Amino acid sequence: MMNNLPCDKPTLMLFIRILWCVCITALLVAAACAPARRTVSPLTPTPAPDSAALFTYGKDTVTAGEFRYVYEKNNADSMLSPAAREKALRDYLNLYINFRLKVKAAEDAGMARQESFRQELEQYRQQLAKPYLVENRVTEQLIQEVYDRLQQEVRAAHILIAVDENATPADTLAAYRQADSLRRAAISGASFAMLAEQYSDDPSAASNGGDLGYFTALQMVYPFEDAAFETAPDSVSRPVRTSFGYHIIKVKDKRPSRGKVKVAHLLVRPEPGEQEGEASPAYRKAMEIYQELQNGADWGEMVSRFSDDVSTRASAGELPYFGTGQMMESFEQAAFALQNPGDLSRPVKTRFGWHLIKLTDRQPLPPLEELRPTLERSMARSDRSAILMDDMIDRLKQENGFQPDEKNMAAAVGSLYRKNPEMPAPPPGATLFSIRGKPFRAGDFYVFARQQQKQQADSTAAWQLYRQYETQQIMRDEENHLADKYEDYRRLLKEYRDGILLFDIMEQKVWTEASEDSVGLRRFFEAHRNDYRWGERAEATILDAQDEETLSRVQKEIQPLTPPLPEEKIASLEKRFNTANPLALQIHQGMYEKGSERTGAEAVMDEVPWKKGTHRASYNGRAFAVIVHEVLSPRLKDLKEVKGIVIADYQTELDKQWIASLRQQYPVEIYENVLQQLVGAPAAP
Repeated sequence: MMNNLPCDKPTLMLFIRILWCVCITALLVAAACAPARRTVSPLTPTPAPDSAALFTYGKDTVTAGEFRYVYEKNNADSMLSPAAREKALRDYLNLYINFRLKVKAAEDAGMARQESFRQELEQYRQQLAKPYLVENRVTEQLIQEVYDRLQQEVRAAHILIAVDENATPADTLAAYRQADSLRRAAISGASFAMLAEQYSDDPSAASNGGDLGYFTALQMVYPFEDAAFETAPDSVSRPVRTSFGYHIIKVKDKRPSRGKVKVAHLLVRPEPGEQEGEASPAYRKAMEIYQELQNGADWGEMVSRFSDDVSTRASAGELPYFGTGQMMESFEQAAFALQNPGDLSRPVKTRFGWHLIKLTDRQPLPPLEELRPTLERSMARSDRSAILMDDMIDRLKQENGFQPDEKNMAAAVGSLYRKNPEMPAPPPGATLFSIRGKPFRAGDFYVFARQQQKQQADSTAAWQLYRQYETQQIMRDEENHLADKYEDYRRLLKEYRDGILLFDIMEQKVWTEASEDSVGLRRFFEAHRNDYRWGERAEATILDAQDEETLSRVQKEIQPLTPPLPEEKIASLEKRFNTANPLALQIHQGMYEKGSERTGAEAVMDEVPWKKGTHRASYNGRAFAVIVHEVLSPRLKDLKEVKGIVIADYQTELDKQWIASLRQQYPVEIYENVLQQLVGAPAAP
């Protein structure tokens, strides 16, 4: 943790739906030992309604329904025994009480009135509102269309004639005519690739003839995807307009979906300026590793030692599932060519270097219901959302009492592009439309139009601007009333509100306090001095060689030197010994603590005596020499050596003390009869 906070605010908010205080779980669990609660004796055996008070803190009350909601949302206890369920409920109740106490402290400190809080909550409110602003009927049709298309992959080439979305009618027509003439030329037998190289405004066409490879649904803009899937193989589409311009599309092939694969890889990067191809040192090193793996070397061990992909080295090179069009073509082809889990590719070249690819799993297209949440999220981010928006606006107009004033609308729009004495611009106070009886005035529309900073040259552009304004107001009105319509949205928004307050008060009372209170930190450290100890440690150099002969040669070279070796000497030795065989030698140096977890070659430390001197060992088929320079006895750690750990522990202590004071400030009273009824009640399905 060092001097940083346990996590940043966006991270905390991402997890808040699972458990508000997930980023401070350790703190809250420690707080479970806070002062004992006062309870009220059972009064009645009848089931508690959701409105029944479960506990109070100060003057505030939490009902059984509120607690049941958050508990069942974050706990799956349907398989627990009655005793285990009661324990789980009581433990969670204690955490939830601590949470509510902290939020109450933040509210009383005025944090909810701060502008920074309001702005942050508004950002989250906008994000939370998006799933509720979708037209379900149209969504279902589009989801089915996407799923049907995901079962197929299309290979296509295209020619792009670029034209701006807001181009004049004359420029738009010229682009269309050029695209249509190229289409007729392709149909008449001209080479599509040559036409693409010569005329396409897609820069990649010069090298690939417009070929886009295979793709499936949701990987192209919607109009392009639509045309590609509706065009038969070996046919050329009519000109298709997208935000980029006009395309003509030649469909080369269609095939069933290959699903997804999960692979692990080992990357060997070439050195800067290194020659290309199979004569390169990087390729030879990759082939040496490949041969070692073919001869039975452990995959994870080889990745840990030799992979240059630092982001996957610790996880044995594992990559997420991917499908067609999601990886570099050569990598993707090699991965899908592997048939069975455990199969290994020969070195595959990409722009990053040479990869060895090991197949972990194959996954066919999941059933629609399993894939539905992912498709909904993808569609919300895609240009299909425009279809959903149009249908949504029509529905909201009907639901929310939208009433237009057609005459004022026409006059206000007309005033943007013409001056007409017979139809003057309505005054700012004139009503253009109303929603739920609330009028929306012309003056606000004029302000909106000026903010766009675009000259409306004709009627079409002016009306488009008006529709943007109208849609904006309709959607804002709906967002402002979502909490009235949807109970789950109201609760979720409250969770985010409380989560922000929790973060802010924790930052003030615990995290910053622990980081900046040097006197208190030192006092805490001294009071818990014996908790921070070094075990027995050894400063050592580890020579990891392919065989005993290589190891002996290396030892002779370093004999005159006094280890630890300088970094320059290590680099020089490894480079020289690894010229013929990239796996010949690796050298590790460091301070090793007895009993600590170690991986890779450094695990050999547990195979040799912890005594000063040189110790030979064979480990995982390799030859090792461990030179122990010094063995250090156990001792107490200095604060500077463990400051980050001490800060974390001090935070835990401050949190525990703070909760104790909050329970005095806001006395907690639990209604045991209501809690017992929750214990006996089955979880909601």
